[in-house]
Amino acid sequence: MKEFSWSPIRFLRTPRLRVTASLLLLPLAQQTGTLKGKVTDEKGKPIAAAEVRIVSMRDRSVKELKTDESGVYSIELEPDEYTVSVDAEGFQGGTLQSLQQVEAGKETQVKTIALAHARHSSLIRGSVFDSSGATVAGAHVKLEPVRGTEHKDEHKDEHKGGKHAKAINRDYVTNARGEFAFRLPSARAQYRVTATLAGYKSDSKVVDVNENETVPLALTLEPLKK
Repeated sequence: MKEFSWSPIRFLRTPRLRVTASLLLLPLAQQTGTLKGKVTDEKGKPIAAAEVRIVSMRDRSVKELKTDESGVYSIELEPDEYTVSVDAEGFQGGTLQSLQQVEAGKETQVKTIALAHARHSSLIRGSVFDSSGATVAGAHVKLEPVRGTEHKDEHKDEHKGGKHAKAINRDYVTNARGEFAFRLPSARAQYRVTATLAGYKSDSKVVDVNENETVPLALTLEPLKK
């Protein structure tokens, strides 16, 4: 009896399966875009291991990553608008004022963020909680001086011509652990700190800060009644 070989059948089917699988995977690969930027000091020197927090405006999810040795960060994200916050040891961090739009299959280049060195300073550090006591990631925290003067160079952009973006340290977005921090001039002053999040009632507290002092603070968000 003559034996049949099934090799030709397998040979014909395999390419079809591979082509079909490739076609199925192709749309999935195009559902994300890239957000890329760089963090430097005021003189343009790259800051390695800076902590970058990226918050989705749609669902308030938080993604965290660190800059490489060249001060560069890059992350794949779903199409949406995002806020970008940066912190680095020995520097004044903050949140960019402008939202970053990510589109599928495209790269969004964020303007270089230049951080000022932290000299003698005070610190307001804390967390945002919900009514059950769980920490809240992605909450917006705003700091406003109640009395006292602004330092002239506090928001100064050392790089002219639009090449660098300002690092605004009056606004903050809580990280994945619900934490926030404001590094402030080393002077006696009073500040109002307010936490907000869609679907919740805001919470605001007034804080007195002395020279070279670290002040702990907890804010609680109560859900809005429907």
